[in-house]
Amino acid sequence: MKSPEIITGRQALERLLRGNQRFARGVSRHPRHDPDRRKSLDRSQEPFAAILACADSRVPPEVIFDQGLGDIFAARVAGNILNDQVLGSLEYAACHLDVPLIMVLAHTNCGAVKAVADGTELQGHIASLAPAIRPAVERARGMEGDLTDNAAREVARMTAGQLAASEPLLAPLAREGRLTITAAFYHLDSGRVELLS
Repeated sequence: MKSPEIITGRQALERLLRGNQRFARGVSRHPRHDPDRRKSLDRSQEPFAAILACADSRVPPEVIFDQGLGDIFAARVAGNILNDQVLGSLEYAACHLDVPLIMVLAHTNCGAVKAVADGTELQGHIASLAPAIRPAVERARGMEGDLTDNAAREVARMTAGQLAASEPLLAPLAREGRLTITAAFYHLDSGRVELLS
């Protein structure tokens, strides 16, 4: 059964931000990590939010939002870009697990974004990341501030926009107000999450 306090995307977002404030201040509670919680999730899951985050080892969503087992449905890929498999995973979270919130979470000093921004020749399957990141880098050129961080913010905004427009499943939920989709940016140095939309 869903937690009665989490009803809307806004409430889910507020819960994430409260957890992030605890984490950034160094007072994480590490909730719902006990054996009873683990056993309660044996047959089902009821996350209150889905987060598409970078695969970077410094950006674990459950940790930076101070949440427990089963609280967050996390999809992670370098550069927090969208592909069919990630989209399908987030559709599952929204349509079958009824999460009211999807957050796209970028971060400072993203290696995938930096490689594209620097024009690094990417080898192997790593090169498959570049086409989704390149438009954000071009949007960010000329902006005041760090190119990599500005481009990472643009990737998050663009990905959130793609999710909100995704037919046939996510766009109707977003239009009906049953699903909130937002972009955010994590600061590695401070531990703080900044909302972008």
